[in-house]
Amino acid sequence: MFQALLSTIQNEASGVAAKGLAAKISQWHRIQASPMYREAAHWLHTTLRGWGLQSELESYPVAEGALAWGELLFDEWSCEEGWLDLLQPGGGALRLADYRAVPLSLLPRSISADGEYELVVVDGGDREEDYAGRDVAGRLVLTRSSPMSVHRMAIERFGAAGVIFDGMRSIPEICPPGDLPDDIQYSSWWWYGGETRAFGFALSPRAGAALRRRAAQSDRPLRLRARVRSRLAPGAIEAVSARIQGESDEEVLLMAHLCHPAPCANDNASGAAATMEVARALHELIGSGRLPRPRRSIRFLWVPEMTGTYLYLAHHEELIGRVVAALNLDMVGADQGLCGSVNMVVHTSDALPSFVGDLLEAIRDGMGGEYHTFNGRADPPLFRYASTPISNGSDHYILGDPSVGIPTPLIIEWPDRFYHTTADTIEKVSPVTLRRNMALAGTYIAFLASAGGREVAWLAREMNARFTEGLSRKLQSAVTAALGDERPIGAPWEARVAFRIDRQRAALADLRRLDPTFDPAPFQAAARASGELLWAQSREVLAGWHPVGREDLTAETAALVPRRLQRGPLSLGPHLARLPAAEREAAMAELRRHRGFDGLTADIALYWADGRRSLGEILDLVELETQTRSPGGLHAHFALLARLGLVELGGGGA
Repeated sequence: MFQALLSTIQNEASGVAAKGLAAKISQWHRIQASPMYREAAHWLHTTLRGWGLQSELESYPVAEGALAWGELLFDEWSCEEGWLDLLQPGGGALRLADYRAVPLSLLPRSISADGEYELVVVDGGDREEDYAGRDVAGRLVLTRSSPMSVHRMAIERFGAAGVIFDGMRSIPEICPPGDLPDDIQYSSWWWYGGETRAFGFALSPRAGAALRRRAAQSDRPLRLRARVRSRLAPGAIEAVSARIQGESDEEVLLMAHLCHPAPCANDNASGAAATMEVARALHELIGSGRLPRPRRSIRFLWVPEMTGTYLYLAHHEELIGRVVAALNLDMVGADQGLCGSVNMVVHTSDALPSFVGDLLEAIRDGMGGEYHTFNGRADPPLFRYASTPISNGSDHYILGDPSVGIPTPLIIEWPDRFYHTTADTIEKVSPVTLRRNMALAGTYIAFLASAGGREVAWLAREMNARFTEGLSRKLQSAVTAALGDERPIGAPWEARVAFRIDRQRAALADLRRLDPTFDPAPFQAAARASGELLWAQSREVLAGWHPVGREDLTAETAALVPRRLQRGPLSLGPHLARLPAAEREAAMAELRRHRGFDGLTADIALYWADGRRSLGEILDLVELETQTRSPGGLHAHFALLARLGLVELGGGGA
């Protein structure tokens, strides 16, 4: 069904060429709303036009306090200079950080500074007790905690002039503590309005440890000299789009974010480069007649992560209804051996059930043939791969919000040992990985651009096969856990099976995006029958295997109906900053009381809020999708959104 298409795209899209494009992109310090991001966008636009693609470069004004839907925007940042010296007792200075040499050594969005500062070492930094006995006013705070996490206490509460950050994330399986001693962890300031702004620098763990030892051994505070010349002012953010015209104005969309500091080669110079090479390959294949003109037009999009997607969609709401499906490429070039990554297909939320994830998985499963088994009877792939439910953290979760309604899976190589560090260099990007993911993405996009009745009939069968297999594995895993006397979590299994059948029904109906004449009823009946049969085989073990005494909302609270006021997910942190300090502290304390209700759970809860469902209904649906049930967290979250004017929370008639 797609093998000929896959082979054609594999032969045209070059992993070596894409790595060259990624190398070029990684040279720019691509901070959102900055001159160097703008340079990268202009180069990309010019390159696409040089290949003969119809490319547009758009510029959107941004400023502190402005909004794109419900997303708060920020000022543009530019920087000419930024360095930090340790002053030596006998004279002279030791250079600790230099923006010109290593851009990530200066925290993005640092304000201008010029002076000498004493150093204060702080453990933690996000709690008041961390500053007991320490006077940090007008000084630089050295901390391993992220700058934004200590900003509230160090800068706003106790008056520090700035921060020196020497932390490094760790993932024990691939990047244990101490693994990258000489690299710098990406961290940044974010200013949305009303904050006390500051400057800051980032050091490697080794350099930070040396500075800490000096401070501990000195009988007087260490002194540092800092100079930053920067500017924050209203500016602009650019988006680049290209389009291959199809037979209709319906579209499929392939996108990647272009931003991130230098070098950040896998994240996300690789995704931006891969999208460029797929655009070039499809343009060449269609223009030369090796692929037919598709039914639907194909759009390619490059934006700053999250912010750019909000801006592009807010400025092109007329396009949203024409996009039948999309795909997001984020970190698609990692050398799996070096980076420890796994090729991940991230599905859409159950709140927006679709065929897209199953199609992407089917194409990936068809990418075997990389080597033969000893008897030559199988052709398995030579890379690690997996599939996961919806996650946030990249642009797909904006497109895939039901209020936007564009089903968008994600391809990502994750985890990555070098993620968000100065070690994310072009040497960690593999042309083999790029070629594989470009073939996968290009086949997915080209298939959807041309799909009609024949393809939909195949895909419906493929979806049901995967549904049956997936539900069977879930139930058998639960049976194994139940018979092993493990503690049950989540909703009762009978409700889970009914939920999965209902979501499959809706996903099959979503195929009418591709063929309005498609009748999903026979396939929905088949999915229901197989689901009920699988449940019948597991009922004896699982019927009573669920938590008892589950928490619930009060009847009054459960009846409340949230109504969204803007399209798209909501970034809570920037909006919280608008509250008076005391109210902000109280709101954050209330949210911390419900730690099981995390950011992803909050996003999914918002997905399910369609203006008709009550909080009680949303509570149950979130549990069915995530296995997390937090009545207090759900109510606190929506009450806070209402307090911030981001949703309305009223009775069923609201």
